[in-house]
Amino acid sequence: MNQTIGMMEAKSKLAELVGRVAYGGQRYILERRGRPMAMLISIEEYEQLQAQTEEARATHPSPLPPELRRRQEILVARAIQLRKQLGPPEDRLGELFADLPPEDDDFWVEIQEIS
Repeated sequence: MNQTIGMMEAKSKLAELVGRVAYGGQRYILERRGRPMAMLISIEEYEQLQAQTEEARATHPSPLPPELRRRQEILVARAIQLRKQLGPPEDRLGELFADLPPEDDDFWVEIQEIS
């Protein structure tokens, strides 16, 4: 059964939670501000999920044409690379919003006229 735990509590009890997951078969949904963010599962369960995913891919190939599938794989690989290099996009949202023009700037009026 899945148990929900807040990130701060999980951080303070990480060793205990890992023990419960690894040896007790428990699962934990990690929440931040009431939103599920991640799941803590055993390595055995993770490996089973990976095997099921690979099996599903082998038995149900992508409906995309080969060229689109190749382009999709390239884009996904690039997205993974960028995430490793730059970090999660939500970490940089503050920087992006800080550079936006203020509400009373004509920029927003022009955007609305274009839309």
